[in-house]
Amino acid sequence: MNNKSHSAPNTPGKDSVSNTSMGGDSDLESPKQHKEESLAQLEMIKLIMERPTRFLHLSGLAGILACIFALISSYIVIVQFGFQPDKADYSYFFYDAAVTEWGIILLALVTVLLAMSGSVYLSTRKAKKHGGKFWTSTTRNLLRYFLIPLLTGGLLILLLWEQGYIGLATPLSLIFYGLALIHASHFSLSDIQYLGYIQLSVGLASVLVMDLSMYFWAFGFGLVHLCYGGYIYLRYEKETL
Repeated sequence: MNNKSHSAPNTPGKDSVSNTSMGGDSDLESPKQHKEESLAQLEMIKLIMERPTRFLHLSGLAGILACIFALISSYIVIVQFGFQPDKADYSYFFYDAAVTEWGIILLALVTVLLAMSGSVYLSTRKAKKHGGKFWTSTTRNLLRYFLIPLLTGGLLILLLWEQGYIGLATPLSLIFYGLALIHASHFSLSDIQYLGYIQLSVGLASVLVMDLSMYFWAFGFGLVHLCYGGYIYLRYEKETL
């Protein structure tokens, strides 16, 4: 009697089913993982593309500093100098129109320089903290786009001031500052363009009520900067501190 060895038949069906089910689970997970990886790669590509063209190290604390300087200047101009933009004759603290006019101009220049110096210092510190540089080709483009409208507005204000149109200084400073922010937003955080639109709107509105234009100036350069600085700080800086 011949002994025939009967080997256990292979069960390819069962193995294939189990393999298929395992493969099916991985196939079900792969689209989700692929989507997340793709989104992460797109975000990284966006940051890499923006870094050479946009200066992203603006500090929200600079906006808060600008608010403080603007409110102090507003108090001096309104209370101490008795500046009334809607009037032709002024009651001055120093009782000398020429001295006080130059005092107001000097105060405005000091306020602008302090605000810009604070912004440069805080932005430089933030850039170093993130391993970046402050003075780059992007920064130069940002400053050029910002300063051209701002200096043009400042020169126009001085020319009109010389002609006796002193009251227009407050709305024009807001309007040209807003234009400078909108212009410079192409090389920095896109959020600053909205600050520019607000300043532009406040400046235009102040023309309608010239007797209150200094209060509009204090609102635009003071409280609006405070809100903007707080927003930038909470959105971009708080998590990194």
